[in-house]
Amino acid sequence: MSRAPERVAARVKPPYKLVTETFTGTTSYVAGGTVYNSTILRHIEKATCIQATSGWRGEVATGSVSGNAFKLAAWTGTAQPIPAVDLSGVNFTVLLEGL
Repeated sequence: MSRAPERVAARVKPPYKLVTETFTGTTSYVAGGTVYNSTILRHIEKATCIQATSGWRGEVATGSVSGNAFKLAAWTGTAQPIPAVDLSGVNFTVLLEGL
């Protein structure tokens, strides 16, 4: 697992929170990423995918964080999947910073 949580925790000051939240992939992947909403934070400042299951990788799309939502792109290896890929068995753990 990445050391990102430790680096971010060192700079987070109240009233900001640093939490991890796990999201399950969708049954039909959307090109460019899927939008997820946090159930913990009402306003996200920064989101970083720190872990994905089943050999997948996840990355929060640049500029996609808005309110309590962000867009998460997923892929294996170097290529992003085609829209018909079923990611319902994949869990993405995301480090969230915000209020």
